[in-house]
Amino acid sequence: MAAAPTSLASDACRYCSVVSKANGEDPIGSAVPAEQWLFIEVPMPWAKNPWLGQPAELLDVFELIERQPRLWQQLRIIAIAPDKADSTAEHSHVFFYQKPQGAAVDYRQHSYHVPTSRLAALVKALVLQSDQLASFRADQQPASRNLFVCTHTRYDLACGRFGTPLYRTLRQCYADTLKVWQTAHFGGHNFAPTLIDFPMGQFWGHLEEDVLDPLVYRRGDITTLYPYYRGWSGFSRWAQIAEREVWMQQGWRWLTLPKTARILRRDPGKFHHRLLRWVLPCIPNIRAKILLKKLEQKLTWAEVEIRWQDGDVTHRYRARVETSHRVTTQLKSGENIPQRTVPQFSVTPITASP
Repeated sequence: MAAAPTSLASDACRYCSVVSKANGEDPIGSAVPAEQWLFIEVPMPWAKNPWLGQPAELLDVFELIERQPRLWQQLRIIAIAPDKADSTAEHSHVFFYQKPQGAAVDYRQHSYHVPTSRLAALVKALVLQSDQLASFRADQQPASRNLFVCTHTRYDLACGRFGTPLYRTLRQCYADTLKVWQTAHFGGHNFAPTLIDFPMGQFWGHLEEDVLDPLVYRRGDITTLYPYYRGWSGFSRWAQIAEREVWMQQGWRWLTLPKTARILRRDPGKFHHRLLRWVLPCIPNIRAKILLKKLEQKLTWAEVEIRWQDGDVTHRYRARVETSHRVTTQLKSGENIPQRTVPQFSVTPITASP
């Protein structure tokens, strides 16, 4: 991985992503696993919480979601900024992505440009999959590839400092190939600049301009992307780490092959932690999500199986993913922020067939 630019070295204690990159923190396994993603256009500027000041009808829908623990756990809702070329004052863009059941290549995409007065009704119909969704057919947009770049400065300074220039570069150089949006926080600001590529659902971090061509056009030397890949949102943390190894072996065709993953065995952890990991998914609030994530990060190993279909042939890859060493990082930007060590992982293949 390339070292941090010299001009930023003096900012190492301010920008968390500079510390992370300089110390060689591997972003793999940091993609947020979710079955559904909902991106909603929200006017800027944003506070740390971009939903402050939004219409009561929309906030009521969010409360409805929170009262359904399973839906709350599987869905991520992210604010996106209006686009000068595509947005209008009285309408809002909405992108909804769903991971298919079973083997999947990417997420199913539903795109809308809806009158803002009907935004809350659309969101409710999407997340509840109600019959009311039929009334929004006239507001549907053609499917497109979208890059969502975090530029949420109020959440973390690194996202504005590094995400905004990346967003501008992507808009300037690749607008004929895909659409690019600024987003609020979606996790991993210590890997800024970071983005999500949908409908594929791949997360990227620590990005540099010289790797944008292979990322966007999906051609060239695939190994150049290895240190920037955070993982696929369709897999859990452990499977994300193993999946990168399979991708590097299979090449670009991997992105067209339906795949599944399962955890065969893993570090059970402490007894009271196991109890908490069982209970926390039933509690629909942010603190429970954060605690569950911290408990998962305490585990040190897992055995993973990834299966994929290539024509009539089913392939299987089994591997042991385990902590190999630890590196020092900084989890948020700011002066005098404590640094901490985080685990890094190795992947040992067990079997691969046929």
